[in-house]
Amino acid sequence: MIVLASVALGINVLNLVIFLVNTLSARRPTFAEATSSTVNVLLPCRNEAARVTPTLESLFAQEGLADCHFYILNDRSTDTTQSVISALISGKENASLTSGREIEPGWIGKSFALHQLFESARESDYTVLVDADVTLSPRALSSAIATLQQSELDFLSIYPLQVTRSWSEYLIQPLLQWTWMTSLLLRRSERSARRSTTVANGQFMVIRNSALSRIQGFTHVRNFVLDDIALARQLKASGAFGSVINGSDLAQCRMYENFGQLSHGYRKSLWSAFGSPFAAVAVAALFTVAYILPLPLALLQHGWIATISALSFALSLMVRYGVAALTRAPRFSSLFHPIAILFLLFLLAASWSDRLRGKLSWSGRTLSDSQ
Repeated sequence: MIVLASVALGINVLNLVIFLVNTLSARRPTFAEATSSTVNVLLPCRNEAARVTPTLESLFAQEGLADCHFYILNDRSTDTTQSVISALISGKENASLTSGREIEPGWIGKSFALHQLFESARESDYTVLVDADVTLSPRALSSAIATLQQSELDFLSIYPLQVTRSWSEYLIQPLLQWTWMTSLLLRRSERSARRSTTVANGQFMVIRNSALSRIQGFTHVRNFVLDDIALARQLKASGAFGSVINGSDLAQCRMYENFGQLSHGYRKSLWSAFGSPFAAVAVAALFTVAYILPLPLALLQHGWIATISALSFALSLMVRYGVAALTRAPRFSSLFHPIAILFLLFLLAASWSDRLRGKLSWSGRTLSDSQ
């Protein structure tokens, strides 16, 4: 037990060190007054009638953009997405709505939608990817582009504030920022081509068009369920530089509204996060030792084991609280960190079960052939 307690302490100390380094050194958004660059915004929508209005209103309210065009694709929605978007863009010369084609063999939904949008878009300096459940602050686009220019990078993934209202969101969503804030030295990863140090979030992403064109757009990520990370890896493999930044002051996103949606969303893609079932088991074991075991060991053991475990538990909560404060996540959720990790591991196991049984799907489409 002393070995497990010591391993847990070592991992939590490492998390603390990485978090502190990132807090002191990670890039922060540069709030810009205006940009003269040409900008294309790509917005794929499938069955988003209930959520797309705030997204489009926030896009059309952007300030400081001299030349920006919004390319929107209705990805064969079965609800009223088409009519909702048509009404919102009526009379706007810098917005266009396209009806998506039937998915071609070898592609999955979102990647094919982005591929169609990229093919139809004009030449520009920057391409911006935005999801239909994201709302932006008025200077979000100009600030994101200014940050990219100032940093001399080729792409930036601007991580929105994750809105949480139901209990499952409250438990799980803060883990998204926690994972990259405590496991990866962000500034160092910017110019590293290693796959393991690449992180991205496609909810809000800014890319130099020259870099995106160099990898032929979305051609090489056509069937990746985690298309954002796959795209970032392709960009880095081509010689591009980029990373993720905390964008909680620039954008917000509510990915899911209840446990059913959250479970389905994570189960469709979580299997792909670690590469193989063996890697997933290794990560699950590591997470169990580092974040679940310390509390029961601190309560049930004695002497050094209890002391080390109590320190590990305290460190894990402290780091979770620090990440929550920095990214504007609910801070009180930090107290439930072991439960959140346990829930995450359940979703990981369920995701692999669905994968191995060929049961993966999203938005009415199968993902059996995805990577």
